[in-house]
Amino acid sequence: MPDYLVKRSGTKKFTVTQEKTVVAENLSELADVSVSDLPGSDKFVLAYNASLAKFELIPADSVLTNAAADAVLPDSFVNQLDVELDNKVDLDGGSF
Repeated sequence: MPDYLVKRSGTKKFTVTQEKTVVAENLSELADVSVSDLPGSDKFVLAYNASLAKFELIPADSVLTNAAADAVLPDSFVNQLDVELDNKVDLDGGSF
């Protein structure tokens, strides 16, 4: 039986890399969130602005105002107001 000699040609180096997943701890650390003064932003809602392609803070009062801008509110919302405001709002029609 003949003898065989096996040699490795060239030296290959292998590199192992590990990717680190970074998790944001604050909204301001997210690339698609635009908040400037979050700690002082009581009564604001985080909403998506499609034209800016970002989430931003908007006043909570404007949510209902904008929803009612077209004069069409969901029936369930109107019914809920009717129940909650029943006998709490006094409308005076004046005298005729």
